[in-house]
Amino acid sequence: MQTGQSTKIVLEARELIIGYQQRVICGPLDLQVSAGDGVGIIGANGSGKSTLVRTILGHLSPVQGTVEFLGLPVNEDSLAFRQHVAVQITDGAFFEELTVAEHLELVARGHNLNSWKQSVSEELEFFELQQVAGLLPSELSSGQRRKVLLAATLIRPAQLMILDEPEQRLDLRIRQKLYDRLAVLRGSGTTLLVVTHDPQMLRHCLNHAFLLNEDQGEALHSEAGAQWLER
Repeated sequence: MQTGQSTKIVLEARELIIGYQQRVICGPLDLQVSAGDGVGIIGANGSGKSTLVRTILGHLSPVQGTVEFLGLPVNEDSLAFRQHVAVQITDGAFFEELTVAEHLELVARGHNLNSWKQSVSEELEFFELQQVAGLLPSELSSGQRRKVLLAATLIRPAQLMILDEPEQRLDLRIRQKLYDRLAVLRGSGTTLLVVTHDPQMLRHCLNHAFLLNEDQGEALHSEAGAQWLER
């Protein structure tokens, strides 16, 4: 799969076979994503969507094949990767002793945002978290925890943003705000790779879909991907 017309390739997978402990789930897959592209990863339950994302991130070793970020093998411990890749793929990535606001402050200051106080305030407002800013993760609902994780991802600069079903447990109003914001990020050059089950996300803020189907990957336009999800 090759997306976009930009000459800057942000993410590329070649002959990638994914799985656990040499048990093949899907592949071989070819994926090439350019700067400013938005790619939705879609497919039936168990088709390998989350496994593909975790392999791209280096959390899982490929059974076969390679993954490169900006022309270099993926290394989640490298400075360039940590600086330029923002990730939301789990519901449990919290420091239980930090409040909501302190989580966002940690990320903002860790990425050297000049106006970190303002950035934290803006994220709290965007995700309607002002009333729980002083609470600990254990005191939040599952929807509020999802909002905090998304806020911590979006508050930082990134060339590549990887999200795993970000629409889950968000009400329709927040979903629409999120989709608008992701569309703006794409317009500014950020590349998006998003596992999703929501056809509206594909239509609104992504321009391609990558369908995992029968152990293979199929490149689709976002509208065709949305129609597949609606079947």
